[in-house]
Amino acid sequence: MLTYLTVGLSVLAAVLLVAACMNQRKLWWSTRAWRYQDPDAFEPTKTALIVGRVAKLVAAAVLVGGAVLVDGPVRDSTAYDQRDVWSVAVQASADLDGRPLVNVNEFDLQDQVRKALADAAGDQAKAEEKKKSGLLAHGLPFEITNADGDHPVCMTVYADRLPESTAARALVSVSTSIDEGRC
Repeated sequence: MLTYLTVGLSVLAAVLLVAACMNQRKLWWSTRAWRYQDPDAFEPTKTALIVGRVAKLVAAAVLVGGAVLVDGPVRDSTAYDQRDVWSVAVQASADLDGRPLVNVNEFDLQDQVRKALADAAGDQAKAEEKKKSGLLAHGLPFEITNADGDHPVCMTVYADRLPESTAARALVSVSTSIDEGRC
């Protein structure tokens, strides 16, 4: 949402800047003169055209300042802090823990973990799989950070085969562990 606002403010500033650089008298004749029965009588003075140009430049500068403000401090103030990133990990963990899965392999589990993390994080946080060499028994580590890559939390997902499993139907239980810091 903030990106759209920044782009919108920048585009409006560019339009005003282009309008300020154009010939103001020609611009008046092409946009406003048609309204008057006698346009020559209402043609603006040279001073009025200069004031209009300065007003457009000031408005463009204000819009550029607004775009910079939205893109910098406002975006930083909406970024997740450590507690928010931790809550994303807890929510994803709650979605995954204890769910019995049938005939799931490592790739299916990765997809389910990515979906749970995406549902919990939205666009305010990102999760990156930190693949370690070894088997699934060591867990699947995912590093969760805010959108800027700060405040890392490591969530490790474990899959345990349940005793009720048969050769034809594997029942797997998912458990997670969450730790602060990088994986």
